Amino acid sequence: MWLGAKDLEALLDDEILRRHVAMRLTAPLAGEPVRVVQSDDKGHLILMAASWQDLSLSVVKVLYERPDNKSRGKGKPVLNGTVSIYRDDGEVIAVADGAAFTGLRTAAIAALATQWLSVSHSCQCIIGAGFEAYYHAKALSCLPGVQTIRLWNRTPEAAYALQERLCSLPRFSHLSVTVHRAIEEALADADVITTVTSSPTPLLDVRMIKQPVLINAMGAYLPNTRELSSDIVAQATLYADFLPACLREAGDFLIPAGEGLVDLTKIRPLASAPHYGPEQGITVMKSVGSAVFDLACAECLVELIE
Repeated sequence: MWLGAKDLEALLDDEILRRHVAMRLTAPLAGEPVRVVQSDDKGHLILMAASWQDLSLSVVKVLYERPDNKSRGKGKPVLNGTVSIYRDDGEVIAVADGAAFTGLRTAAIAALATQWLSVSHSCQCIIGAGFEAYYHAKALSCLPGVQTIRLWNRTPEAAYALQERLCSLPRFSHLSVTVHRAIEEALADADVITTVTSSPTPLLDVRMIKQPVLINAMGAYLPNTRELSSDIVAQATLYADFLPACLREAGDFLIPAGEGLVDLTKIRPLASAPHYGPEQGITVMKSVGSAVFDLACAECLVELIE
């Protein structure tokens, strides 16, 4: 069974997916999941394979990240690939569009972090206007109390296109979706800032944000790239969606740690967030992704199609 982007959006309700990810956040995996990020002249090839500990479900994901696709024509995606879902006997259950699958599950992580760690949900700011921004706006819009979603992108036209796409969906009829040409205007008084960019260098510094604020750093995922400045991270309470991966890959944490500004042992796993709850000041939740989230999303999907 092939499941394209439209099929996945129709099947996977954002609220149901967020609850399922929360339920399976600490579910045991079969050994250390395989994850490979291989750089090439055109971008990156990302490979991942993982199974639940009881082997009841497995996924294999192959993604190609091609940044130059932005300039190759309107609508050509930067991320392409597939997610294959298998039973314990190796039978293929379904093959899904890898970009949409990743977008939905990554947005569920940000929405879950926002549910648990944000003092207020009212004003949401999304930095970036690619496919991930679309899925994050959808997922965040489902949270109670959300009134405004602000958009900013280096290319304003992309932000306006995203605004138009979002406003065509019924769920956004009761929300204010605005585009800001200056990033400072988009960030002003935001309760939650979600960054979904491929920027290799910081877009935000501590002077640009008000407190309390939750920052979901969902973009840069290599040890030498980051979206947040060191001064933000140094002052923040830090969470990681999957701590082992963040300690290897998250430049947002590793770079300031290398500068002596961050103690990596103080980073909390997202699973502990309900224990601590929202806090005053700055909270940063960094995501680089984990097999457990892909498996949870696949499990949710299989329950719906069988």
